Amino acid sequence: MTGDADVHSSAAVAIRTGTALSVLSAFTFGMSGPFAKSLMGVGWSPGGTVLARIAGAAVVMLVIAAIADPSGLRTAHRHAKTIVLYGLMAVAGVQASFFLALQYLSVGVALMIQFLAPLLVIGWAWATRGERPGPVTLLGTALALAGAVGVLDLFGSVEVSLAGVAWSTISMVCLACFFVISDRTSDTFSPLVLTATGMSVGAVAIGCVGLIGVLPLSATAADTTLGSVELAWFVPLALLILVSTVVAYLSGSAAVARIGPTLTSLVLLTEVLFAVIASWILLGESMTPVQIIGGAGMLGGIALARLGGAGGRRPPLPAPQPAECAVTDLPSRPMPR
Repeated sequence: MTGDADVHSSAAVAIRTGTALSVLSAFTFGMSGPFAKSLMGVGWSPGGTVLARIAGAAVVMLVIAAIADPSGLRTAHRHAKTIVLYGLMAVAGVQASFFLALQYLSVGVALMIQFLAPLLVIGWAWATRGERPGPVTLLGTALALAGAVGVLDLFGSVEVSLAGVAWSTISMVCLACFFVISDRTSDTFSPLVLTATGMSVGAVAIGCVGLIGVLPLSATAADTTLGSVELAWFVPLALLILVSTVVAYLSGSAAVARIGPTLTSLVLLTEVLFAVIASWILLGESMTPVQIIGGAGMLGGIALARLGGAGGRRPPLPAPQPAECAVTDLPSRPMPR
């Protein structure tokens, strides 16, 4: 009896800790939009912003990986294909297209479009594997799509930039590709090492695209403004790298290790809430009542779809390893932003 009590107590602690880490990951990820947009508002290009972010984070993460998992870093070459795909799609593709979308859309709207990615994964699994979604998943998908109409306010007076929607859609597709890539990731490969090496690949990719002129890379030393506070340019950049990238990824990975990918992904939906609030306070951006209602419906629909996709699968404890995640689950790592 004492042993059972200890097991349940340990499980309860893991759930509380994992949930807290998930909220921390969502909060720090949600701050990335305002930090990045404050830099772009004074002349930084999306390409320059994303390159500085992922290159800086790659250096920090490589140092952490060298200390925490040196053997994993030494054998990373065995997973070269996964690292390259992760770096190109989950890092360079997702972040560059998301930051490009921020030139035209508010942080909240761009992020909500990106969050539709799991629905693409469900459709992909249905088309390629014959994994027909259940009634709950279909209901959640329909609710999410209806909510997306509200977020875009297609029938209202708000003008939504088609270019912004296009870039957000590309970001959504890249994120969906990341989910599929994660389904094929070896369970012997450390998420920390994958994140560190993948960011390095992403930084090189963005740098190469910038050098040939496809994605302009520019930066300025002008002061930025967050809220009503004027700051030197390196302050929001440091926050973007250390808080919204390093802390966000590490806390998300630690959460998955404790409560599994499905529960972590559901808690991470609060990222949209944090991003909208942060953008309102720091950038003065706001959403219409129709967009807010649509966003609530969209996030609720995605939660239903994910729960429906996870139905009948193993419990979150003990936590599954990365390769055990089904396509209709979220990946074993936090969403790259």
